Amino acid sequence: MSRIQFITDADGVKQSAVIPIELFNRLVESADLDEFYESIPVEAGPHDNETIPNEVVEIKYDKDVSLQAAWRIYRGMTQDDVATALSISQAAVAKMEKSQKPQKATLEKLAALYDCRATQLLLD
Repeated sequence: MSRIQFITDADGVKQSAVIPIELFNRLVESADLDEFYESIPVEAGPHDNETIPNEVVEIKYDKDVSLQAAWRIYRGMTQDDVATALSISQAAVAKMEKSQKPQKATLEKLAALYDCRATQLLLD
């Protein structure tokens, strides 16, 4: 087995240990770690059972855009494409993508355009 390495503070007092993964796994398996877990109450949201493709989620976070914009990008569309399809201006699409609570009719139009469900365009 590899040696255990210690990380010390400026005074030489041991603060942490670096141990082999095999030893760590054995310790975790045999340990009673319930004291480290805290129960957190959660209220179910209306969209908890909704799924969103991983690619859309990655676009949302990688590009730091709204979920509506992530769907647009996922479908290979520009804001101009969406504007033309919905007969609105590109500026209106940009504003719509920044809206936290788009109107239901807008969500339904976008869902039809992006071939998804309106509930997939929102995060609770």
